[in-house]
Parts: sequence; structure tokens; C-alpha cells
Amino acid sequence: MEFPHLVGWAALAVTLGAFIFGAGRRLGREESAQRRREAPGQESALYLRGLNFLLADEPDKAIEEFVKFVRLNSETVEIHLSLGKLFRARGEVGRAIRIHQTLIARPNLSDEHRIAALHALAEDFRQGGFVDRAVEAYRQVLTVDPDHRAALAGLQAMHENEGRWDMALEILKRLETVTGSGDPRREAHIRVRMGLERQQSASAGVGDGEAMEQFRAAIRVFPGCVEARRLLGEALLAMGRAGEAIDILEALKSTRPSHFFLLMDPLRRAYGQIGDEEGFFRFLNDSILVLAASARLVIDCAALLEQRGRVDAALELLRLGISRHPRSLSVVVPWIILMARSDRVGEALEIARRRIEEQLAMQPAFQCGRCGFKSQDIYWKCPQCHQWDTMEPL
Repeated sequence: MEFPHLVGWAALAVTLGAFIFGAGRRLGREESAQRRREAPGQESALYLRGLNFLLADEPDKAIEEFVKFVRLNSETVEIHLSLGKLFRARGEVGRAIRIHQTLIARPNLSDEHRIAALHALAEDFRQGGFVDRAVEAYRQVLTVDPDHRAALAGLQAMHENEGRWDMALEILKRLETVTGSGDPRREAHIRVRMGLERQQSASAGVGDGEAMEQFRAAIRVFPGCVEARRLLGEALLAMGRAGEAIDILEALKSTRPSHFFLLMDPLRRAYGQIGDEEGFFRFLNDSILVLAASARLVIDCAALLEQRGRVDAALELLRLGISRHPRSLSVVVPWIILMARSDRVGEALEIARRRIEEQLAMQPAFQCGRCGFKSQDIYWKCPQCHQWDTMEPL
């Protein structure tokens, strides 16, 4: 049985156990003395049989016993909810829906239980792919409890998955108010999608003001949003506003230097538009000196230097990249290739040999055939699954 299912079953078992513990007292107020003696015994038997089936990894038989328990005690709302959740977890969405719909139909259901059942029903519809019905169920929850965090999160995700970006943003802002904390990355990318929709509409274009304002809003919310900066930079370039595009694109060096290499192409075109290619290379050189500069930025800059015939400068840049990213083969490989092209084959081969040996030293040499545990040394008793003599060489 998978671990998440086991946790769910354990939760149900605890719920049932707590219910049975008080069954005699509750029934004593409602039933005859004979009923007080018999019903708890029946419930206990069903519970124990279900638990035994669960421990024996026979979930179908366990569910059958727990269903009998629910039939015997039709008023046990919590157990209905737990059982419905387990059905959903097993992919039996139809059964989960029926359980939760039956609960909601009860005229004397408390507000707390009605909200819980409605939310569970929304989750059923969502997993079953019934989009409109899931959205409606989430909205019913929020009608009763406008600050229900799980319902807000579920509804927001539904709108997002369906590409209803304006609705997704509206619910996200409500969720921010309820929780007291925002999700700037999510908001930024939702605004980017809203801008793209506007940009792609028949009445708009690359330089559409509303689209560009959404890109700017995304950058204000999350300054490290690469996608928003790229799209805004491209729009400004298309309008001939290269200076503004350069400001937007270059700012990523300080807000998110690890991803700056993704903006090199539009940035180079922007500098080209103002006729200052050397300014582009000066800025790249300054950017590489930032400690957080990625290996990809080093590689791309070295390739540009090589294209301009500045091989020694490219090699020195790659050497700097290796010192910054000693475990990155993505920097070592172009360095070796460039050295070989420069008739330094012997040195290139020696570097390649050392790097391969370093990489091999970090690779696991053995793997457990039972659980997959890997290590550089052999263990005759696997430290993970504790089986004897299962380690095989890789």
C-alpha cells in the first residue's frame, strides 16, 4: 500500500476508534438497554475486521467493512467525510461524490459539516475533471465561509489551469488578504499571461499599452520575473525604444543574476539598435564579475568572444567560469574544445583526463538490488533496507 493511502487509512482508523469509544454512552441515551449491549459490539467487530484487512494490505475488504460500519451509524458525519476522502484517494471519484452529496442533502447538517462536505465535493469534482461543477462547489463553500482558505486555493488553481487569468488573479488577491501573505511569483506570471492574451488579441499588437502595463506590473510585483522583462524589452525594441529596453533588460543583473543569460539575445539586439556593440560586451564583462553569474552566462559570452576572434579572452573567461563552478562539466567541455581548436591538444587531453577522474570519484560504485540505495563503498548489509549481500557493482 502506498504511504499516502496508509496515512489516510490510519486517520480513518483513529476517527472510528474515537467514535466507538463513545458509542455506548450516546446509544444509551437513545436506545434500549439491549441495543446498548449489541450495537457497540457490532461496530467494534466491523472496525476491527476493517483494521485487520488494512494491516493485511487488503484495502478493498477493509473499505467493505468500514462501509458496513457507516451504514450501521448513518449519523457519523466525520466518518463519512473520511471514507469519501479515501475513495477519492483511490480514484473512486464516483463513490466519493455520492457520499458527499448524501451528506449535503441532510436537512439537519451543521454549518461546519456542510462546509466540509461541500469542500470535499468540490475536490471530488476537481479530481474527476468536472470543471464547472468543481468551480460551483467551491463558490458554494465561499458563499457560506468567504475566508475558507482551502476553497480559495482550490478555486484559484482551477481558474489558473483553465486559463481564466483575470479570475485567477482576483481569487489570488482574496487569498492574500485572508492569509496575510502574498505569492509574488505566481501573481507576476498570471499578469504576464494576461498581458500575452491582450497582446495576441485581434485589436492589439506587440506595443499594446494594456499588455505592456501588465508586464510592468509583473516586474513591480516580482522584479526577478525574467519572462516579463523579456516580453517588455521585446515590445520596446519593436517600438524603436532601445534605450528603455536596455534599462529593463539590464536590471535583471541585480535582481536575478543567475537567470541573466536568458536575456542576452534581446539585450544584444538593443545595443545593436543604438549602434553600441562594444557597450554590450563591456556590460557583459561587468555582469560576469558578479559572483552569482551562472555557468550558462560564462559559456554564452565565451562563444560570442570566439566568434569575434578573441580566443584568448574566451579561454580566460572559461577558466574563470571553471573556478566559479568547479563541478560544472558544461563549462569544462567548451574550454577543452576551444583549447583543442587552438592547437593545444595535449593540454586539452590532460584537462579532460583530470576532470573525468574527478567526476568518477564522485559517482556511486555500488547499488542495492532491493531498494536502490547507492554508495561508493560496498555494504554487505544495506544501510537502507537492511538486507544482506544485495549490493551490486555499477
